[in-house]
Amino acid sequence: EARELKARDWKEEVEERLIHEPARRRKKPPKRTWREELNLDFLAEHGPQWWLVRVSMAPGTDYVDLITKAVARRFSEVSFKIYNPAIQVKKRLKSGLISTKSKPLHPGLVFLYCTLNKELHDFIRDTEGCYGFIGATRGSIKRQIKKPKPIPVEEVESIIKKEKEEQEKADKEFEDLENWDKGSFGKPVEDPELMLINKIKKQVKKSTTKGASSNDTFTLGASVHVLSGPFAGFTGSLLEVNRKNKKVTVQMTLFGKESFVDLDFDQIEALNT
Repeated sequence: EARELKARDWKEEVEERLIHEPARRRKKPPKRTWREELNLDFLAEHGPQWWLVRVSMAPGTDYVDLITKAVARRFSEVSFKIYNPAIQVKKRLKSGLISTKSKPLHPGLVFLYCTLNKELHDFIRDTEGCYGFIGATRGSIKRQIKKPKPIPVEEVESIIKKEKEEQEKADKEFEDLENWDKGSFGKPVEDPELMLINKIKKQVKKSTTKGASSNDTFTLGASVHVLSGPFAGFTGSLLEVNRKNKKVTVQMTLFGKESFVDLDFDQIEALNT
């Protein structure tokens, strides 16, 4: 029995050694030198990844579109995509039209998905409106670089989900505002052209009514108040009324002296007596 027990223990020991022997013989990858760590071509070993790029937010130029077209022209064989998280915010203007404005969720940052190497990295970094990649400083005092840091796929998926939620929220706010406007005024929003025509009609009617009433009250001896011009704020009485040229002569007291001033109809208003 003792011999059988020893034989069994010896057999188990050999099997355990054979199982763990390959792991012992497995060689670890050689540690890279500091020069290799600074070589951005090694970034391509991991294949396509997400990277974060800083871009200008200066108004007047779409730098995201500019970088996309520049990379497509220079590296036509490279597969890449640029993701700029943004939502479309709708707003109804006074004219009745609906304006749509893009609102970025991360202003000044865009996501780039590609197999990155030194040539592509340097080209994007030197493109107009680009401030470089988000990463960490690597190297020594003699030589340092800003080495890009890849973004985990999970984080990008979370941002895409957040963008969808924010878009649904913005659409709902616009829809609620539209429904509130219809309920407040008891009628839907009018056609833009019809609204413009009605506005012009009201202005013409208002100006005609005002002009007619003003002309009727501009009679000799009537008291008037100056609305505009160098004599704004003064009051006087009408001496002459020229309805053809829409001119009047007003007698008023200036600095203690009686003076006569020629004015236009739209510069004065009749005072209620």
